[in-house]
Amino acid sequence: MTTNPSSKQVILNLTVKTLALKDENKQPVSGYCLDEQHVGAIQAAYFSGRPLLVRGDPGLGKTVLAEAVASLLNWGLVKVVVHYNSGIDDFLYSIDHLQRLHDANQGLNSDVSQDMALSRYIRPGKIWQAIAPDTLKDYQMERPHTLQGTVLLIDEIDKADSTLPNALLEVLDTREITLPCLTNAIKPKIPHPVFIIITSNEERLLPQAFIRRCAVLDLQLKRNKEGIKQLKEIYVAHQTYNSSIKALSDELIEGLAQYVLEKREVRDEGEYKPGTAEFLDVICAISEFDEAITEKQLKDLKQHLIDKKQQRD
Repeated sequence: MTTNPSSKQVILNLTVKTLALKDENKQPVSGYCLDEQHVGAIQAAYFSGRPLLVRGDPGLGKTVLAEAVASLLNWGLVKVVVHYNSGIDDFLYSIDHLQRLHDANQGLNSDVSQDMALSRYIRPGKIWQAIAPDTLKDYQMERPHTLQGTVLLIDEIDKADSTLPNALLEVLDTREITLPCLTNAIKPKIPHPVFIIITSNEERLLPQAFIRRCAVLDLQLKRNKEGIKQLKEIYVAHQTYNSSIKALSDELIEGLAQYVLEKREVRDEGEYKPGTAEFLDVICAISEFDEAITEKQLKDLKQHLIDKKQQRD
């Protein structure tokens, strides 16, 4: 009888490869190419116990990397999406004040002081769910998954102001959550491994103290022949595991890759630049055509899926 390798063994033996990304039914839906840079960064973050900060332009696969690592380790994935007005409490916990007020008005129980305790109305947030899943039943909440570890994705942290990453420092360091209304900090009763991936489009600079506490992976779409090779490998990875993506000619794929790279070259710094996401969007669209795509149809797809530019004031 064989046993599954430990997460440490999996990371130790990690090499350049294409990982299958699976849906909820464990069926492959696409692929993700891990290169030497990915492998080194994942190992550095895992063995140092630091979060992995993944930086780069939108559309280069930063978010999907978390899915790839979860698939690699056979761990669950918990996603936190950061917005411009996000604060730390949005991800740690909330208190259902409306329900508390409703219960107070109803007077459901005679022992009001116990029933109205603030701790009864705590609702664990996503980071809590990832760090201490075995405490959730105490707050009438199901675990996000039943696997042995969690990949926690904190997506687009640069959207929020600097108070959010600064507030996250202690939580990510200690893997504990302190609530004013509870005597003891929230932490797992049984150790639960968590691998944290944080993404940034670098809309805002992150605090230096935060960067010091992370392993860093900078993703880039390469230029010229290296960039074309990179995009072709990404296409092969997706086409291998996604039956809805057609096998297209090398000439077509290479032409699309070159087109994306050319558009990136002519855009100024700070302007929107197409990337792997737009490249794959065109390929997915082409795959939906029953007949061979015409030059006019291909031109239209490029215009609407790759040539996009930000509107100027």
